[in-house]
Amino acid sequence: MGRNWFTMTITEAERFQMHEALSTAHGKEVAAIIMEHLPPTGWGDVARRSDVADLRVLTTKDLEMVRVALTSDMQALRAELRGEMQELRAELRGEMQELRAELRGEMQELRAELRGEMSVLRADMRSEMHMLFSKQLKWLVGVVITAQALGTGALLAGMKLL
Repeated sequence: MGRNWFTMTITEAERFQMHEALSTAHGKEVAAIIMEHLPPTGWGDVARRSDVADLRVLTTKDLEMVRVALTSDMQALRAELRGEMQELRAELRGEMQELRAELRGEMQELRAELRGEMSVLRADMRSEMHMLFSKQLKWLVGVVITAQALGTGALLAGMKLL
């Protein structure tokens, strides 16, 4: 046998020959028991406890490295998000200040416009009140003059009777 027994794989034909040789030498029952204890593809595919323990250590180390990398990535992402949120906050504050200034300007324009309209209305009302007052005053003067004329006429008429 020039092959390495640890890395050697056995073909079905070789397994059959081995079973036949064992059956001839030890009987069919013993041959079956021995064949059941052999790995199906060779000893190179069989893991030992130390192999599994080594893999567990390596897997644990790999998982720890992944955890550290994920933690680092999450911290970087958190810092990036905080920066973006601060930028957005600053932008919103700037926009709000611009809107506030625009609204104040528009409100001042509206106030000035309303004051102008109120002044015009006040002037119109004063003018109309003066006109109405003049009409009433003229009417009252007319009534007083008429009453006085009537009173004088009655006085004269009464004097003639005397």
